[in-house]
Amino acid sequence: MSLLELLIISIFCFFQSVFGVGLLLLGTPTFLLIGYNFFEVLNILLPYSILISFLQIISVKNKNFEFSRKIIQFSIPLLILGLITIEYFQNKINFIFVISIVLILFSIINIINLKEQKFKLKNINLALMFLGIIHGLTNLGGTLLSILASNLNKDKNIIRYQIASGYFIFAVFQLFFINIFYEKINFIYLKFIWIPILIFFISQKIFKKIKNILFYKLLNLFALIYGIYIFINSLMLH
Repeated sequence: MSLLELLIISIFCFFQSVFGVGLLLLGTPTFLLIGYNFFEVLNILLPYSILISFLQIISVKNKNFEFSRKIIQFSIPLLILGLITIEYFQNKINFIFVISIVLILFSIINIINLKEQKFKLKNINLALMFLGIIHGLTNLGGTLLSILASNLNKDKNIIRYQIASGYFIFAVFQLFFINIFYEKINFIYLKFIWIPILIFFISQKIFKKIKNILFYKLLNLFALIYGIYIFINSLMLH
């Protein structure tokens, strides 16, 4: 892994440590642009994502497992379906273009939702099913996951806990499924596993100082700008 790739991972680990999402949301299109295929990207990023999410989960005192249970029940079957679909179409679809559209769309939805609270989810189970297929196909379910979590709670600590628990479940199932059926993980990436641990503990002081509204505005504004950037790049590459 090059120094540039380590720097990219470090920056996105910082984002996820603070906001709950970021490493997969922003790292997936970045590593696709560098030249990795979809399953290679997952094998690189998922162990780091799992570790950060685990640290965020154990840092919360009052844990509620109901949201996690619903994710396993309603999201995971569709997540696996998405991964199976990717295997057959990853060389036929411009996934950078598709991912950029998803990133832009959900970032805009999140920004509007935070400002005007227009998007009140009435059927959480159906939304979780949609989240599963989107995350399986693109690895970018983080924006939708943040909408779900912010609809259920207003406290940033609980919101981040629910996002982290969702990401943790997704990543464990993804990594397990991929390494059984598709591509074995390259353990050379794991020698840098100290990076997310160090960054997580450094970032927590920043997390505590960020107010709830600013917390998601910053994330979604950056995700929107980055989505537009990779959208332009995807058009230039084709």
